[in-house]
Amino acid sequence: MAFDSPVVVSVASGRLTSVMVGTGPGDAAPLVGQLDPKGSRWTSATGAGLVPGTTHQITATVVDRNGRPSIVSSSFSTAAPANKLTARVSPLNGMTVGVGHPVAVYLSKAVTDRSAVERRLKVTADPPVAGSWRWVDDTQLRWRPQQYWQPHTKVTLDAALAGVDFGGGTWGTESRKVAFTIGDSHVSVVDANTYKMDVFTNGQLERTIPVSLGRPKYPTKSGVHVVMDKERTTIMDSASFGVPAGSSESYSTKVEWATRISNSGEFVHSAPWSVKDQGRRHVSHGCVNVAPDHAKWFFGYSRLGDVVEVKGTPVTIEATNGFGDWNVGYPPPL
Repeated sequence: MAFDSPVVVSVASGRLTSVMVGTGPGDAAPLVGQLDPKGSRWTSATGAGLVPGTTHQITATVVDRNGRPSIVSSSFSTAAPANKLTARVSPLNGMTVGVGHPVAVYLSKAVTDRSAVERRLKVTADPPVAGSWRWVDDTQLRWRPQQYWQPHTKVTLDAALAGVDFGGGTWGTESRKVAFTIGDSHVSVVDANTYKMDVFTNGQLERTIPVSLGRPKYPTKSGVHVVMDKERTTIMDSASFGVPAGSSESYSTKVEWATRISNSGEFVHSAPWSVKDQGRRHVSHGCVNVAPDHAKWFFGYSRLGDVVEVKGTPVTIEATNGFGDWNVGYPPPL
């Protein structure tokens, strides 16, 4: 049957007393419907709860003309839509993340009805906190509170997308539910004017680290960065940000203890070659250079979603760069 059609259950003889129609795998949310006064026919209130391309189970109780009840089961399958919408989410279920991590939803394709998506996404937190969604582009949206999360908050995202018409012939075919926890507050403040990074745990100063930021030609970006990834070793190649191999500024260098803080290639990482400059002058290509022992400590200390605030440089990180959501006003523009 068409997945946007109403479901009708009827009996030729006897009387229906109850009908349950499962809306998908697990039948967690039965379809809402109503029996007619004679008990001969049950009709769903809407077909929007059905999951496209799925087999659905019907369980009905029928009372015969002698008053004897019996349970009857059946099933039907819905047609697959022309365009299927699924979603990836971050954080994943069971994760513990930092106070700057937004709730991120990545749609498998662009939708024409953004409000229909937002209505099917619910974020709950313990303790409760107000927040807002922001569309990064046609396939990505993120939710964050007005301020950084309170440490140890329990957060749940319920993405009830299955069986929903999102416009343009696109229908949701999968729902997701994840629960994650906010860890201790890790906020590091990098000051280009003092050449240092102050690392705070739950508001208390944990460590002060001398740094060397981007030289004037390649300044580090000011603003709120969020830890996105950690790599024990990685190759940093200038070609990744437009400096071609063979030029006087090109490089390809193996670095250790690399903590990524943007999509544009900014890391806090070990830089033994610039130790003499750290705390004195800025010589990097945009990363936060620190001594090997500090880099190793920061790598072990950091978790995804931790905050690194950079200030005092002439350029600002874009709101679309990594988890740059904290660099727009609140509530953010949709």
